[in-house]
This record gives sequence, C-alpha cells and structure tokens, in this order.
Amino acid sequence: LAQVSRPSPRRGCPASAMVASDLPAPFGGPLAQSEDPDLNPPAKVETPGLSVTTLDVPSVQSRTGWASFLQLLSFADGMVVLRLRDSAEYDPEGYLGNSEFLSEVFEIVESRPMFIVCVCTGAVRASMMAFPALATIVLASKDSTFGFPCEMADQVHPIVQVALRRRLSEVVQRRLTLVGDTLDACEAQRVGLVDFVGDQATVEKEIARLVYRNCSPGTRLAGPAQRRDDLETRAKVAMLAE
Repeated sequence: LAQVSRPSPRRGCPASAMVASDLPAPFGGPLAQSEDPDLNPPAKVETPGLSVTTLDVPSVQSRTGWASFLQLLSFADGMVVLRLRDSAEYDPEGYLGNSEFLSEVFEIVESRPMFIVCVCTGAVRASMMAFPALATIVLASKDSTFGFPCEMADQVHPIVQVALRRRLSEVVQRRLTLVGDTLDACEAQRVGLVDFVGDQATVEKEIARLVYRNCSPGTRLAGPAQRRDDLETRAKVAMLAE
C-alpha cells in the first residue's frame, strides 16, 4: 500500500502549534485559484453595435441577381443601405412588375426590425418606387426624379401602391399615377417621399452620420410601434404641406 507522508511538527514545538505554512495546500493550490473564472460579472455590459449591409439595386438584372438580393436582404440584420441604380434600359421580362419579388421584399421589411436607408440618384420610375416607399430614411441627390410614366403603367407592381401609403397621401398618389407627374427631389421631399436632399458629397456624409448614430455600441432599433408613429407624423406633415 502506498504510504502518505504527513508533515512532522517542528522540533521543540507541539503538534497543535503548527503554523499554516506547514499544513498541506488545498486541492490545486494557488494556481487553480488563479485560473478560476470570475463569477462576478462587470457592472455594465455594452451591447455591440449594429451591422451594416449595403446592397446595390439596379432596375434591370437577371433572375439570379434578384434572387441573390432577396437572400441577402432576408439575412441582413441591423442597418441596410439600398443604393438604387435605375437605368433607362428596357426589361423584356418585366420581372419587377410581373413576379412576386416586391411582395416578398415587402413581407421581409414588415416582419423584421431593420433600419433601411434608401439612396436615390437619377430617375426612379415605375416599380422601383417601392424601395423608397419601404425605406426608413430616404436620401436623394438633387438630380433625382420620381414618377410613374404613362408608357410604363403596365410595368408597375400592385404592391407599389400599398407601399406608397406609408409615405404619401391618397391625393399625391393619384397625382403620380393618374396624371403622370414627375417629382423632382425638392418636391418629393415636400410631399414626404424623401427625407434628405443634397449633392452627392452631402448625401455620402449623411450616410456616414446615420451609420455612426445607429451602429454605435448600445444602439437599439426602433420597434414597430415607434416606426408607425414616425410614419403617421410624416404623413401629417405632408398633408399640411399640401
């Protein structure tokens, strides 16, 4: 059998008078005590900042491109920056107007708390009007224009009119769809479709400011109720402007 050696008392000193250093150390010793995790969490824990996802939105692209955009949007979390590129190219398939793509985008935006920034440059026409209507903040350069041309009436998806109700009054919607008026950036800001107008450099600075404000540590996204209140306030301002 193995023999366990015990420390012997010092000479001239009774066993009851042994000092603490002569006693065997506890299991693991001081090394184990130094490796034990701290069970007391810090008093304040900072929430990490939100992520930023930037997506290009061309008016004409392949079905594979639209499917990739929809997949990235469905996985996006936090702040999403949509950069519209509405070219004057003819879309033979009319994908935005004939498919359920915009309905799926509308469902994703309504079901998830995302802060969407839509950046508009140049002409925004027909079904592309759904993106600024669904965005939380719309930034437009001074050369941006918005409208529904009469020759493109058959290329407008029905969900676009539903999305525009988030920002425009019924009078303005009829003016755009029935009359076919084209709004410049300043007029679009007056009726509530656009939130910020400036030159290209100013728009980029505003994007940087929004990223810093919404993606700093501890930032929380606004809930559906708060976003609904913001939309109602924007609608009242547009009605007073008319």
